[in-house]
Amino acid sequence: MRRFFPLFFVFAAVLLTSSASALTATRSNQTIYVYNQKADLSSYSVKGNNYVRARDFAKATGCSLVYDPDTSSILLEEGQPYDDSAETKPPAVSASATARPTLQTVYINGKKTGIQGYSIAGYNYFKLRDFGKAFGWSVIYNGAQKRVEVNPEFPYFEKQENTIVYMYHAFTEDPSLLAKHPDLYTSPWKFRCDIRDMRALGYELISLEDYFQGKTQKGKKYFIITIDDGYLNNYTLAYPVLLEENAPASIFTIVREMEREEGGFFTAEQAREMEASGLVKVYCHNIDHLDCTTLNGPEFNRELERAYTSLRTNLSPKTLFFAYPYGAYNTSTYVNVRDNGFRLQMVQERKFAADDIIVRQNVWYDSAMALLVKKAPKN
Repeated sequence: MRRFFPLFFVFAAVLLTSSASALTATRSNQTIYVYNQKADLSSYSVKGNNYVRARDFAKATGCSLVYDPDTSSILLEEGQPYDDSAETKPPAVSASATARPTLQTVYINGKKTGIQGYSIAGYNYFKLRDFGKAFGWSVIYNGAQKRVEVNPEFPYFEKQENTIVYMYHAFTEDPSLLAKHPDLYTSPWKFRCDIRDMRALGYELISLEDYFQGKTQKGKKYFIITIDDGYLNNYTLAYPVLLEENAPASIFTIVREMEREEGGFFTAEQAREMEASGLVKVYCHNIDHLDCTTLNGPEFNRELERAYTSLRTNLSPKTLFFAYPYGAYNTSTYVNVRDNGFRLQMVQERKFAADDIIVRQNVWYDSAMALLVKKAPKN
């Protein structure tokens, strides 16, 4: 009897632990696209996240999958064909099922990962975003079309909710303009103070490109400088401050104004000079400064194609991002911008959920950065 009781309590403890770790998985109705094609993926929702069957993911993305029973490991290899001869029968997906943590170890391209999954209805399911992150593939929720898009052709991107994206426009040293239009103009002196104040508040300045490439860390605070319209004073007044402060910035130019090489906007040659510094990158604020929601689909697509071609032709190669004039956008413009190859979209307010929409904070001449950080959206 003395030997029996300790064994009984150990067995009971194991049962309690197993029961406590079990969760309910509900069948997911989330539409998933891979390489812009609707994919047939068996998926469940566990704690609000999409979990997909490992074999379905491998088949849809064109990876090989090998199960090693000796080490209880799943090996996924990019660029190797999927062998469907190992399939016995398609999984039966019920409305709900019990999800228990799986003991399977996942290797991606020969490298051991810390991906944790669940055993659901006798199969191994893993978080879709974990697979994307391990492979370095884009996994984006497209709220306009209510679908998740997996695209191995683009890098993995995930918001950390710790980055403020600031928006400036024009720069002047004229006190009357600063007093009359503090929402549009700021001075070089105030711009320099803003950068230094943010750094003093513990925020690290990074480029929009580095942010997109995932070069941020949890537990740290970041800010990004963006400037809209491409005024000449961006080159004559703001650019020297960026050089002095070693501060990266992204400028969204009205492309046609840059091409004209006249008037109050910087030229393509000046844009190339700024980009050659390694601190500035010039992106798209559309061909003309028009409300994009007023354009029909084909017309807007022509403008986007024209802007895309001009930036690719006149400036250095880069991932292209888009900022909406007036911040005006809707679900149709969002889809058009994505379909035309722009990877992030800059707005002033969020109208629907989408991982690649970035909400910016406008900086006025009289803005105090210590107060602005408290209300600024975090991306």
